[in-house]
Amino acid sequence: MSTAARVSGVSSAAALLLALTAPTAAAAPPTPRVERVSTAADGTQADGPSDSAAISADGRYVAFTSTAASFGCAHFFDCLRVKDVGTGEVTAIELGSGYAYSSPVLSADGSRVAYSAGTRFKAPYLYDRATGRSERLWPDNPPGSNELGAVQSLSPDGTHVAYTIGNRNGPQGTRLLYVRDTATGNDELISPAEEGPKRGASVSGDGRRVAYQVEGTEDDAYDVFVKDRVTGERTQVDAGLGQGNLVRITADGRRVLFTAQGGLYVYDVRTGAARRVADGSTSSATADGRYAVVSAAEGNRVRDLRTGARGAALPPTAQVTPDALAAQGRALAFSARESHLVPGDTNGEADVFVFSGELRANPRPMPSATERISMTRDGLERSGASYDPVMGEDKVVAFTSEGTGDPRDTDVFVTASGGVSQVDSTAQGPSHEATPCHSGRMVGYVAPRESDGAPQVHLRNRAVGRLTGLGSYQGVRFTWMGQPVVDPSCSWVTYAATLPATDTDPDPHPRVYRFKFNGGTTDVVSVPTGEAAGNPSISHDGRYIAFEQGGGIHVRDLDTGASQEAAAHASAPSLSADGRKVAFQQGPDILVRDLDAGTTTRVKGAQPSLSASGTHLAHTSRGAVHLLELATGERQLISVDRWGGRNDLPARHPSVNADGTVVAFESASPDLVEGDTNEVSDVFLRTAQ
Repeated sequence: MSTAARVSGVSSAAALLLALTAPTAAAAPPTPRVERVSTAADGTQADGPSDSAAISADGRYVAFTSTAASFGCAHFFDCLRVKDVGTGEVTAIELGSGYAYSSPVLSADGSRVAYSAGTRFKAPYLYDRATGRSERLWPDNPPGSNELGAVQSLSPDGTHVAYTIGNRNGPQGTRLLYVRDTATGNDELISPAEEGPKRGASVSGDGRRVAYQVEGTEDDAYDVFVKDRVTGERTQVDAGLGQGNLVRITADGRRVLFTAQGGLYVYDVRTGAARRVADGSTSSATADGRYAVVSAAEGNRVRDLRTGARGAALPPTAQVTPDALAAQGRALAFSARESHLVPGDTNGEADVFVFSGELRANPRPMPSATERISMTRDGLERSGASYDPVMGEDKVVAFTSEGTGDPRDTDVFVTASGGVSQVDSTAQGPSHEATPCHSGRMVGYVAPRESDGAPQVHLRNRAVGRLTGLGSYQGVRFTWMGQPVVDPSCSWVTYAATLPATDTDPDPHPRVYRFKFNGGTTDVVSVPTGEAAGNPSISHDGRYIAFEQGGGIHVRDLDTGASQEAAAHASAPSLSADGRKVAFQQGPDILVRDLDAGTTTRVKGAQPSLSASGTHLAHTSRGAVHLLELATGERQLISVDRWGGRNDLPARHPSVNADGTVVAFESASPDLVEGDTNEVSDVFLRTAQ
């Protein structure tokens, strides 16, 4: 028997339910919407990961597992929760202390939930929301030794459950496949142990037909069969197509969806013909077999198999279960680690979301939320301004923030695994110009030298906490240092610096240098022309460095010593990871130069930031930040306000991450995130759509 703990409350998810159920005739297509459902009734986010999301056909209920303590779950033991997206009510399905839960499946109306649970070995269960009770599913006197089991499928009306049982010996965990008729309580053996281990099953609406996947031979790892429980006829549906993987049987029992040879097939039970309907792998499909979640070259999307219309691409980390798609493809439940999908997602954990949006030939992208990262470690906004973001990979970004007491007493921070961390020493005085390597392990920045207060480049190894100061070349101490840039591999740093005046050089200019972390060697990068050099940008392995000198952009190959001028009358170079593409400012335009091909792309804008991949360019234009995909010319607004419009106050200093998926920027605009009341510049992140 189970008990159900309920927490009542009205959630903003009610708007999502209305969007799913409201009539659409003669109305505009619904605006794409993402709702986080792994939250408490009052919207409070979970403090642990949630996943394994399944949704009812009407989109009203979502079941998921979680280890979040805020849900009353024990650490390392998944608990099971059901969210009513209309009211926000959360139901806890519990069998007792020490149980772990998995594989939830809902009936079409969400009134019944099938799942697997156990303390040591899991077994299949069926939960009735009307009674609040769970029933263990197990046949009388099954053949052989059986100690564990798992739910495989629940019919749309909740009256038939397909489940497997077996033992812990090798592949014997799914040796027997049964169907429970809840009206009679009878358990019928569908596939005996002799047919081999079962790798999934799906039961039709009336329970008459059961499709299931069986482990095959070495040359054909899996086969898909359908069995008629009335006639006893058993038919292989993927014959001649090699390895097949079951998706589901339709509710009417007439078709079986499965994948083979890199595509989705539909088998007609009456004609015995299999027809390919889509390219790519399929993780979920609706009960009528018309809509499916297909992963192909264009991304992981909901697809109308009849018309070819598509939904928005899902996030890269999205996990979709076999029962994640609501009827008519209107809503999709999934788990993902991305934090940009909804505002206020700061728990750093995988969450469960529901996405709804129209299906069409060119769908609008999934909504994205802007994140403010210049916060304190405990999530409070800073009273001083934050600025100069520089990105690494994923969401690693370094930035500078003013002190609370004296705005001139600035510190540098980095956001990486573990949240926001201060990089400089608290005794160093004003620090600025922070740049991380891709992983954020090494961060370079500028702070006063203890002896005389002159600007000096410092390196923080965050892995071991070591702080290193760079201050000289061949034993001669620099009088000024600045503009440090750490290479993506965390092995090199380049910077600009000035040596003291001498009789032969009474008016020294800044030069660009390169320092190797392991070995401590320092190289002069800029050409000794007597002209000032600075603003360096470095390639992944430290081989190439782009810099300004003499009013132009130069790129130096430190392996060969060769130097080439990429452009005259230009500034602000940004180099790709391989060192063969460089973006720079030239007059009112940004140019992206392919040094090998000799081609140039011109873009209207300023403050260029080229992704390490060389595929995307972040820049400003008319006070807003944009991201351009160079291959297609597609441009999107990054400094988006909370309502999907343009920022009110200027946004600037963009920095794009390694693969061009996330852009950091600074702005004092108060409309980018909810609760921005400090009236100063902050650093924001936005994931590209």
